[in-house]
Amino acid sequence: MLFTITLYLHILSVIVATGPLFAIFPILKRMEKAQTQDLPSYITALQGLLRAVANGGHFIVPTGLVLIYFSGWSWTSPWLIVTYIVMGFSLYFMALAFKPALNFAKSVQFEKEQFIHMMKSATWKYIFLMGFFLWLMVAKPDFW
Repeated sequence: MLFTITLYLHILSVIVATGPLFAIFPILKRMEKAQTQDLPSYITALQGLLRAVANGGHFIVPTGLVLIYFSGWSWTSPWLIVTYIVMGFSLYFMALAFKPALNFAKSVQFEKEQFIHMMKSATWKYIFLMGFFLWLMVAKPDFW
């Protein structure tokens, strides 16, 4: 029963960490047509979505570790080793992808079009990264 509860918590945290990414695109679309005085509210909304993504990620790792422990998988299974490596890169990527865009939004050099491009690019990369994690968790490929 503990395994099942942990599995559901893990899946829920993945949804929380991935779902808001898809809400970024409609906000950016509206932002394209927005007046300058309305831009701060859109940026605040984007910050909130990214906070939800990060907080969802805080539950993915511990629930994933508990699932590995209870599942009987070896900590050195190839798909887990690749997951550890990609997870390390994803933490680095999250900091490098969205933080510069949000800092750019606060700068005097802010240009709406460039900001939107930065956010779209970072979002698609992160969606791809989360999709890769999903594939690793479901397929559990034997790399070697």
